[in-house]
Amino acid sequence: MIEQSITAYLDQLQSKEGLPGGGSATAIIGAMSSALSHMVSDIQKDKKNFQAYKNDLEEIVREAKKIRARFEELSEEDAMAFEPVSKAYKLPKETDEQNRNRQEAIESGLKGAIQPPLEMMKETLKLIDLYKELRKIEIKGSIVNDIAVGILFAKTTLQSAYLNVLVNTDFIKNESIKLELEGLGNTYLVQGEVKADQIYADTKYYLVHKKWPVLGERGVE
Repeated sequence: MIEQSITAYLDQLQSKEGLPGGGSATAIIGAMSSALSHMVSDIQKDKKNFQAYKNDLEEIVREAKKIRARFEELSEEDAMAFEPVSKAYKLPKETDEQNRNRQEAIESGLKGAIQPPLEMMKETLKLIDLYKELRKIEIKGSIVNDIAVGILFAKTTLQSAYLNVLVNTDFIKNESIKLELEGLGNTYLVQGEVKADQIYADTKYYLVHKKWPVLGERGVE
């Protein structure tokens, strides 16, 4: 999947087979966001006006490359993660023992299927922190639009991955495990949304007013 062209991937995404699906697509959006943060930092790190931030920008380039690679892996992992669940649902359930074994297999499969979207959320939090560092540098010009688009992609990745957590926990009957996984996802979601909204507000303020708002104050139109 990683080596596919965009057209080939989209053809596969729109097919009736349902693999890949929304989870895999979420990871691709995360990879695109990572690539945008890499691009912006790579362009700026050699400019004279930003030599004071050269080390910071080079670090963002390195980290963005790692995060993009992880998202590409997660796109494949998510596409395959539901297969054990599908197999478990096909197990016999004629006797009490068979029904019990079937349910245990389903629960185990669902917990496995939840791991890729949870991992996407953790990677997205790292990515949002990279955008936070980019925002602090106060880059000038139209390239700020790429930061704005990138942080929107990151927020979308975070929210979409959270939905992919919920769609799986919905079928888990063990209430304590269900609440634990949903709580973890919700924690990641809240942490990331607050930062992403602030960064987006500041970039939007810059694009409208051609100047950055005072750091720490929410940008307004």
